[in-house]
Amino acid sequence: MRKLSQVLACGILLFLAQVFALSAQNSHRPRIGLVLNGGGALGLAHIGALQWMDEHHIPVDMVAGTSMGGLVGGAFAAGETPEQIQTLVEGIDWSQILSDSSPYRDLSFRRKEDRSDYPVSLLLGVGHKIRSQEGYKAGQQVQLLLDKIALPYSEVTNFDDLPTPFACVATDLISGKEHVFRSGSLSQAMRATMSLPSIFAPVRTTDAVYADGGLLDNLPVDVARQMGADVTIAIYLQTASLKATERLSTVGALGRSLSVMIAANELKSMEQADVLVSVPLQDFTALDYEKTVDLIKKGYEAAQSKAAVLSRFAVDEATWKQYLAERTSRMRKVPVPRFVQVTGVAKPDAQQIRQELAPDLHKPISTAKIARQLTTIASDERVSNLSYGLTTNLAGAPGIAVTGSPDPYGRNILRPLLLIDGWDYRTVTLSVGARLTMFDLGKYGAELRNDVLLGSEYLASSEYLRPLTASRHLFIAPRLFADNAPLNVYSQKGLIAEYRNRTLGGAMDAGYFLGRSAELRAGYEAVDQKLYPNVGDPQIYPHVRGREGDTHLRFTFDGLDSPLTPMRGLRLRTRAEWWDTKPVAGTAFPLVELTSIGFAPVSSRSSVYLGLSGGSTLWEKPGGLPPFSLGGSFRIPAYNTNELFTNQYFLFQGGYVRQTGALSPLFGGKVLFFAGADIGKAYYVKNTSHLPSDGSAGFIVNTLFGPIVFGGAIGDVGHYKFFIQMGKTYF
Repeated sequence: MRKLSQVLACGILLFLAQVFALSAQNSHRPRIGLVLNGGGALGLAHIGALQWMDEHHIPVDMVAGTSMGGLVGGAFAAGETPEQIQTLVEGIDWSQILSDSSPYRDLSFRRKEDRSDYPVSLLLGVGHKIRSQEGYKAGQQVQLLLDKIALPYSEVTNFDDLPTPFACVATDLISGKEHVFRSGSLSQAMRATMSLPSIFAPVRTTDAVYADGGLLDNLPVDVARQMGADVTIAIYLQTASLKATERLSTVGALGRSLSVMIAANELKSMEQADVLVSVPLQDFTALDYEKTVDLIKKGYEAAQSKAAVLSRFAVDEATWKQYLAERTSRMRKVPVPRFVQVTGVAKPDAQQIRQELAPDLHKPISTAKIARQLTTIASDERVSNLSYGLTTNLAGAPGIAVTGSPDPYGRNILRPLLLIDGWDYRTVTLSVGARLTMFDLGKYGAELRNDVLLGSEYLASSEYLRPLTASRHLFIAPRLFADNAPLNVYSQKGLIAEYRNRTLGGAMDAGYFLGRSAELRAGYEAVDQKLYPNVGDPQIYPHVRGREGDTHLRFTFDGLDSPLTPMRGLRLRTRAEWWDTKPVAGTAFPLVELTSIGFAPVSSRSSVYLGLSGGSTLWEKPGGLPPFSLGGSFRIPAYNTNELFTNQYFLFQGGYVRQTGALSPLFGGKVLFFAGADIGKAYYVKNTSHLPSDGSAGFIVNTLFGPIVFGGAIGDVGHYKFFIQMGKTYF
């Protein structure tokens, strides 16, 4: 018995010795610092490397990253697993994020009109001088993505207190030195490290202006060392080298110049790393965000290729579980907010933000909903750089903290326009213009909209919209305008006469906004019209001059997902008018018209559309210039513009659209193929087909300077057309 107890005692002592030895070994395991470099979309490969390390139980004790490496590293440091980060990035609409434009469906009705009428992406601010924003993109959508990642840690000021200690690098444009973020706002730090010069606006503080950290330290091995890493594992994104025979665009040359500068600071860091995992990405570019799965796979394979070295840092199951438990214990939950705090914007804007978010208080925060709400508010172009997080008041109650700044363009925004109409290659028209919108003139929510056009058409127009209620739904809108536009008269054989239609007048409307997609207006318009021929037979429509006057009721609903390359939604326009006078009309007459088009997706990249339009002067057939016309653009494009002037018509349209590609989100958008057919009827028009019809096909390319449309159409009785236009919506 005594012998047995001695054996048991020895066994227990041996077991405890092994436990203590293992504990001592694990307590002295090297602290591993993971270093992730920048590279745009290429940085998504870091997720694959993280997945491999996670599967093989290699703990990461701290993360240092730059640019996209800062985003992936920041998400991991905030407690996300590699699988959760992959799910996050796969759910991102990168084209929307990088284009930095608010989704069309979320725009207010007035901003929808701006986007449709003036589709050029460049905006300018007008004050004492004309100015642009500090980057091609403001970075609003990127900021909201980073806010989502950082939300639980909004009040964590020391990044060592995150589930995994974190640091990222930015470039201070004031001092010309790198700045390492290890404290402060996590979302602001990640936003600063991603601010690529001339692409995204830099991040400003009271004493610094931060741009992308890759300019000075794209692979921050030294930062991981400063954080206390015993071993540094650097994930390096290996890109294709430039060939001597390769041709470069202006943008390409700028990109290569930055790459050379970045490569110089990477080389030093690569030499300092204890373990270097090179991810071969020569077949990818920094804008290949749609290739997320492939990039992640490349990162995983690169880590696997270094398995012999990396496996030395793997820990046993017990140590791995302890590592995960410690990481989990540092994670924070998002509390239910009780109030909204807004800083950095004017009082009326702050009040609007509080009113928008107030209904969601005392409920769990939905990051998707709050991002959409703030995007919607920013799209009104009164505030910018909206960011959200958590805060606590003096009573200890949790709340939502929203910060922002006045719009970088100020209260006066200029939208340029370039119009090229080549529907008739023998009479191509060219006009340039702009819309200047002056916000809050005389009252918060008021707008003075000024349009100017020069070239083939001369236009000057001003409308002052003034809200009558606090909700800004009810409004009045007086308008003055002067227009001198070409009005060409065609037959099937071509141009018959070239007229100028000069109008000078004004209107007074009262209206109501129904949500963000519809407007109802009623009012009266009075115009002095002068129609005179420049070239051709003056007997078709004789030289006339006189007053026009109409009382009108107009309703517009715009539920499309895009005015330029629509794939879903409905647009509807109706008008009912009573013309009390019109030159050569001889009598007063009514007028009604309806135009509509709807798009329905049939796959992720294609849709079908159906259009229905019709108009009539009802029982009257007034003389002079008829109020409706068919031909050109989207209304039977095989016919010439204005070939079918009429007092009554109907038009049926149907077709198919498919996205065949896309330009870089930084410089454009979708490329859309369209094919359709039209059949209509123009009443009281002599020497024309009984039912004018055609089939058409072409492409719409959404560019930085507006949509470019080109294609061809074949119609009945010998009509055919090749066409091109720029700056105008097609559908």
